[in-house]
Amino acid sequence: MAANCTVTIGIQLVWGIAYDLFGNGRTAIKVSLNKYLQGMLSGVATTPNPVSTIITSTTRAWTDANLNYVADCDLTIAPAQDNRAAGGDFCGQMLNANFGKVVPGATFDPDSLRGWGQRNYNWEFSAGVQQRLAARVSADVSFFRRWYGNFTVTDNLVTSPSDYDPFSITAPADPRLPSGGGYVVGGLYDLNPLSFGVPARNYVTLSDHYGRQIDHWNGVDVNISARQGGVLVQGGVSTGRTTTDNCDVVARLDNPSPLYCHVDTAFLTQVKALGSYLIPRARVQVSATFQSIPGPEILASYTALNAVVAPSLGRSLSGNANNVAVNLVPPGTLYGDRLNQVDLRLGKVLSHGRTRTSLSLDLYNALNSHPVLSQNNNFAAWQVPTSILTARFAKVSVQFDF
Repeated sequence: MAANCTVTIGIQLVWGIAYDLFGNGRTAIKVSLNKYLQGMLSGVATTPNPVSTIITSTTRAWTDANLNYVADCDLTIAPAQDNRAAGGDFCGQMLNANFGKVVPGATFDPDSLRGWGQRNYNWEFSAGVQQRLAARVSADVSFFRRWYGNFTVTDNLVTSPSDYDPFSITAPADPRLPSGGGYVVGGLYDLNPLSFGVPARNYVTLSDHYGRQIDHWNGVDVNISARQGGVLVQGGVSTGRTTTDNCDVVARLDNPSPLYCHVDTAFLTQVKALGSYLIPRARVQVSATFQSIPGPEILASYTALNAVVAPSLGRSLSGNANNVAVNLVPPGTLYGDRLNQVDLRLGKVLSHGRTRTSLSLDLYNALNSHPVLSQNNNFAAWQVPTSILTARFAKVSVQFDF
């Protein structure tokens, strides 16, 4: 009988202070600094297990010559196979010849698995001012900064940046693309044919061994709350942007493509508000909520055919690949239409002795707006909606307390 036991100790560091600036209870300054460690999930904890590191996937080009939608090749054989003369298909060389073999898919740097301060973490700093504007009316302005660290990378030790050849493509003309398309997308790399198919020897370690990698978020929140009589109003604005950079790291890894290695997203702003009013004599409560949030991020995964790549690359794509996917839109720069939604509620409370009955009528998406929630980012069907906001609908509910 064998038993496995994993003990994980997580530490969170939290510091906070609040100070009454003028000593009158109307102005408070608040500062906090927190550190959180990534939870060691079962999948993460067992990753170094040799059973879990066996290579179970690879890629290879395939030409369905007989159009039967079946790969008529022996997919367990690593070299390329051309069975078209016998009515079969063409299957290119495996990218990783170790596919299916009982060999570890990766080895792990001990520093990335154990030791003090080696686990992935994030820090969060906040500083804000809360001000009493009038009786039962206050405003709160806060700044937030989050940053992450102890990233891990996977380095294939049998290849180096010199084993990759650069190329570029020209984006197709399309009025939906930045500047209408037609621009050059460079910084792309393809593995040299001499190195293609060589069994990989992946090494997982901390990215700090290769260079600086950052992931930061900075944001500001402004909120106002007011309560007067039977009226309650709350609302605010939240905006922020994310900055990521791993240019130093990718320059020393296998594929040295610097494309989009530094990303500064646009400032993404959310506006949310709610209000309610209790009609005294009728004991009817009327309430509404409003939210305006950014639309989905738009990317454009373009399938560049070998004929388009070859003039710049100076050869065909490795592994007899027919095409390669290229993102035409820098991440964090293009977003869909904003979601603006209004929800309404009308409620009535009925009391009889020790019983209480609440009747509610909710109207969701009262303005019947129809923004796109998600869309297709493949250029062949680019920006085709895959889901939109649910149309206006109503719901009646009854709650009986006794």
